[in-house]
Amino acid sequence: MNNPPLQPARRIGDLNPYAPPLRDPQITLTLDNNEGAQIDASVLDVLRELDPETLSRYPDQSSLELQIAVSLGIDPSRAVITNGGDDAIDRVCRSILNPGEVMLTHTPGFVMIPRWAQLAGANNRALDWLEGGFPRDAFLDAIDDSVRLVSLISPCNPSGAIVPTGDIHAIAEKCRSVGAVLMLDQAYIEFADEDPIGSVLDLENVVIVRTFSKAMGGAGLRVGYAIAPERIATWLRTVGGPYPVSSLSIAIAGAIYTRRAKRADIIEQTRFNRDILIEMLRSQGIRVLNSEANFVLARFDDAPSTHAQLLEQGISVRRFRTGGDIDNYLRITVPADRSQLNQLLDALSAIGATP
Repeated sequence: MNNPPLQPARRIGDLNPYAPPLRDPQITLTLDNNEGAQIDASVLDVLRELDPETLSRYPDQSSLELQIAVSLGIDPSRAVITNGGDDAIDRVCRSILNPGEVMLTHTPGFVMIPRWAQLAGANNRALDWLEGGFPRDAFLDAIDDSVRLVSLISPCNPSGAIVPTGDIHAIAEKCRSVGAVLMLDQAYIEFADEDPIGSVLDLENVVIVRTFSKAMGGAGLRVGYAIAPERIATWLRTVGGPYPVSSLSIAIAGAIYTRRAKRADIIEQTRFNRDILIEMLRSQGIRVLNSEANFVLARFDDAPSTHAQLLEQGISVRRFRTGGDIDNYLRITVPADRSQLNQLLDALSAIGATP
């Protein structure tokens, strides 16, 4: 008698494990993951102050949640520390979506968002938004009774475009009218011209997702957080693990958050360097989308070839392999360090990249 073959849950479908870029020792400038500039080494002094007993006890994230809540003027119950921003997104999907329901988002976008929705058993519906203004009317028309969750990324990864604050409010109101939640992924908001959090913070059906991985320079900590109405925040805690982040990461993230004002110069330098990079690429006739993030998206006549030539010069940028128009673009993280920016500019000039 043959035993039936082992099968995964149907919701896994044709998904494969997420495969981050391999680290090649020949790469001297890593510009493919949008990581923020490194933190000041003095932040690590907090580790010397830790009581060794801290490591023998389970982590307590309440102190970091309190820090964030106080800075925003909200109750600490509304701040939920997560294992990176993608854990927050996963929790939103699992706490909101029932099997067969719909999550509405835009494409291209952060690849983990539709992935987490699918793994929650939901169906994904995506509207095209690569170039041009945010398709507000198309979104409003697409939000119907089948939609339980709408996901917006602003600034958008990979384009760098923003969703205007007025459009966020309009989408949130349409979501409310059908009993849906709006998830606003703001991983790159510190690099944008404006931060809409003050006007959306108290909307009753909006969850804001942020991270320490980008502007704060703590990608290796794996610390993110969600800001949500108290009832939804309780749902996010319910579907998450009890100790998602280590005590060491909590301590360092707390120190970074305390000194976050000191990151202002790095953020501003990144924005300045972004403008230089955009101007240089456009001077070569290359189409570059306007960006309010710490990266730019540029269209090349032969993106795979340009990607390969940059690798030969020790620089890694993000190449896409989706079968869609985005494959003609490269996403390039903007270095905050001027010498690294010069290395990138020199490499692009040496390639003589054509539009």
